[in-house]
Amino acid sequence: MRAAKISFGKKKININILEKQRELLSGLMFKKGNVLLKLKHESRIGSSIHTFFCKPLLVAWLDKSLKVVDVRKTKPFRFYMPKKPAKYVFETTNLKQNIKVGEKAKLLL
Repeated sequence: MRAAKISFGKKKININILEKQRELLSGLMFKKGNVLLKLKHESRIGSSIHTFFCKPLLVAWLDKSLKVVDVRKTKPFRFYMPKKPAKYVFETTNLKQNIKVGEKAKLLL
């Protein structure tokens, strides 16, 4: 896990980047905050998530160029798969974030 920032338009958000397999499996389960799951490959199935043991989340799926391909407000104990393949999954407990499909994000390391 490493700290960074991601920006959607003028909004800069502090995040933790998760890349290791065990980190990717848990995401924000039992936690609060903002994470960016960095997957090995761009895929729909590989970027699907579950919200078991999670509070409601705002989730944005991004492709390899960091363009938002899907956004959902999730409910607990469900499965979600993006409409298009994604390489990154942004999860936040802040449901008021205003992220739109087609928006380009920037990763600030």
